[in-house]
Amino acid sequence: MFPLASQLRQAFRIRPANSLRLALKNGKFLYYTFLAILLKSLLLLAALHAPGVAGVDIGHMFYTVPPIFSHLMIIVFFVAIGLFFKSKVRRLYLIVLNVIISLVLFCDLIYYRAYAAFLSLRFLEHPAGFNPLALNLGGFIRLFDFWFLIDLILIVCVMLVRKNRKLGTTRQSSHRHPVLAALVMAAAVSVVSYDHYRIDIKDTTNGQMMFVRMCWVPFQTMSNMSPIGYHLYDGLRLFGDNKEHALAPQERADVQAWFSQQDENLPDNAYKGKFRGKNLIIIQVESLEAFVLNEQVGGQEITPNLNRLLGSSLQFTNFYEQVNNGTSSDSDLLTTTSVFPLREGSNFYRYPTNVYNTLPKLLEGMGYQTISSHPEPAGNWNWVEAHHSIGYRKIWDLSQFNVDEQVGIGFSDESYLRQLSDKIKDQKQPFLMHFVTLSSHGPFHIPEKKQELRLSPEFNQTTMGAYFQAVHYADKQIGAFLDKLDKSGLLEQSVIAIYGDHTGVHKYYQDQINAIAAIENEEWRAPTLKLPFLVYQKGLQGETIDQVGGQVDTLPTLAYLMGVDTHQFSGTAMGKNLVNTKRNFTILNDGTLVGDQPDGREKTHILDSFKIADLVHESNFFAK
Repeated sequence: MFPLASQLRQAFRIRPANSLRLALKNGKFLYYTFLAILLKSLLLLAALHAPGVAGVDIGHMFYTVPPIFSHLMIIVFFVAIGLFFKSKVRRLYLIVLNVIISLVLFCDLIYYRAYAAFLSLRFLEHPAGFNPLALNLGGFIRLFDFWFLIDLILIVCVMLVRKNRKLGTTRQSSHRHPVLAALVMAAAVSVVSYDHYRIDIKDTTNGQMMFVRMCWVPFQTMSNMSPIGYHLYDGLRLFGDNKEHALAPQERADVQAWFSQQDENLPDNAYKGKFRGKNLIIIQVESLEAFVLNEQVGGQEITPNLNRLLGSSLQFTNFYEQVNNGTSSDSDLLTTTSVFPLREGSNFYRYPTNVYNTLPKLLEGMGYQTISSHPEPAGNWNWVEAHHSIGYRKIWDLSQFNVDEQVGIGFSDESYLRQLSDKIKDQKQPFLMHFVTLSSHGPFHIPEKKQELRLSPEFNQTTMGAYFQAVHYADKQIGAFLDKLDKSGLLEQSVIAIYGDHTGVHKYYQDQINAIAAIENEEWRAPTLKLPFLVYQKGLQGETIDQVGGQVDTLPTLAYLMGVDTHQFSGTAMGKNLVNTKRNFTILNDGTLVGDQPDGREKTHILDSFKIADLVHESNFFAK
């Protein structure tokens, strides 16, 4: 008569203490599933840095000290769901759970070999991002991978034997344990929530630990969260922070009005199409700050090769950093899309498939082949998937090169640029080539045998001394790269744009700079947030342009110089054309305005930039 009441009485008839005793007594398959998932999770982490990503390297399983107890509780949470069911259904649930997780980890390992990244639910919504390099993923399967599946085969064999011997009718506990399940799951959630609060929010470990936070290297994110936690977080983000939002009519009108006001509608000048028809090679130099150009330390030029380019370059002397949380990837975004980065998170992780009106798309419309390259794995900052959406038709990641030398944190600029010069000389012209360097990345550890600046032992051991050595090394490799292009005849047909991706020594090491007892030039201590930006062509009469601008202005400036009509980007670029503008100011990442201070409507306009940019990103505005 009261079936619901009857079911509730049945479910709660067993007291929690007895429920726990029965669960422990009859929970062998619960324990097994927990241990199987735990061991497979650890096996995946141990394999990621093994030779060929097909072995076990216990020493590099974790990037930093992990919150191990939370890792265990994440597995406990999913296993405990089985306690809501009676024995047969519980066993089926646990088998399905094991199968799903095993297959995900199996595929994760294969995908990591190809892209140094892991599977994501966003691939279901945006399948083009799954395999942007069109690789044969089946070719990345190794015999080692089947360790993730071998227990499933054994389980199937045992089930068949039991069925044949009619052992499946052995009496077992058929009770549900909903109270125990709820208590265990609540405890697991509490542990994970507490660790997130103390590690990520309060930072009680002073940066020594990270948990629920996206990192620029996917392996670090997974080792911090655990493999199961990583995919759980990926799903939550897809339907939470990363979900595409529909704009309200007023918001859409605000975005349209902002871009309408951004268009200065000025007549063309002599800079329009100055480099029309030339190849455009964009070099994004790691951590390169403006103050090192034309500067000496101990009577030695820090950047002799860049200095010699200035006489044949358009040099922009008031060009400011505007990156946010995505740092280097934000530089890619600003340069190619002319849209300010998100205020929260990284664009390349949150919205890698967004549609923008980009520099490669604009030049492709003029018959250009478009190529991008990074000397790092495809998964770092998720740059390959993002560059694919940005419109680069050819993408060369680390796997396209012979990684025969390490300098600093990765592949040496020397070997990378030598190989890159060989690759691009055979490309169909005209082309756009956008690449980044890596060796001058902090903490600026250049091998002693490659340190060519003669510095005092005391200064050489400081962060500033190390930075000068790293920048000098990168400068030398850029010079060698351009020399090779010159010898091949390609330099005559090309224009070279060079800029820093973000500030370096002052961005992350200001306290160490302040602590230097004696420094040759006291002006080196002060951060300026200025980056070098120069556009070089062999034989060009050099010019210094002191217009105040920033990274968001790169696309309009380069597009205009290459001959793209302004109307093709004026409704989508948040930056201005530095060679044809009346606006002598820009906004820094913290909201500070530099240059001539605007007032009234212009000030409101520039201060609204970040709010408008967030609306553009979160709504995928240009896809509509």
